[in-house]
Amino acid sequence: MIHPLERTLFRRISRGEEKAFRQVYDLYFSRLSAFVFKLSKSTHITEEVIQDVFLRLWQSRAQLADVEQPEAWIFTMARNRCTDLLRSLAASGHFNADLPEQEPAAAYSAEERLSVNELRQLVQEALEALSIQKQTIFRLSKEEGLSHDEIAERMQLSKSTVKNHLSESLKHIRGHIQKSDNPELYLVLFLIHYLP
Repeated sequence: MIHPLERTLFRRISRGEEKAFRQVYDLYFSRLSAFVFKLSKSTHITEEVIQDVFLRLWQSRAQLADVEQPEAWIFTMARNRCTDLLRSLAASGHFNADLPEQEPAAAYSAEERLSVNELRQLVQEALEALSIQKQTIFRLSKEEGLSHDEIAERMQLSKSTVKNHLSESLKHIRGHIQKSDNPELYLVLFLIHYLP
């Protein structure tokens, strides 16, 4: 069955809408993780495959408007990537089916690896160029999970000021990410970890 919502989300992603990307991530993450884990029996491989799938989803966003069955498209990509990775590990002798929880070999290039620590470093660098007030608002929102109302009350600011500062901070951070050595990779991580 084709879900109209998913087709709509894919079309929105094809136009570069970041919130739609995050919605698709939330929509599929749990089911996709269970599916890949069933195939690989490894949490490490599952993490690698899921991250790669969403990176490729964003990188190929221009074609998403033509995808008729989003769910089949995503799950097929995940199955193919998992199969490729398992074959690569088996061929290199680094994967033993009796030890499913072992670390996978470096089957991905450094470019394909998504590093949350490196993203955090990029975000930290970007934040240091902002005012203390903007830094505080960003951290209260994204690290402590406070709502705009809660931040406004705690910092004695209007809700609109909080929203504007947060919006400006996110724009600044995206700009900083665009200057990194692998902007698409880090933007995908940023969308996953920092958008609501």
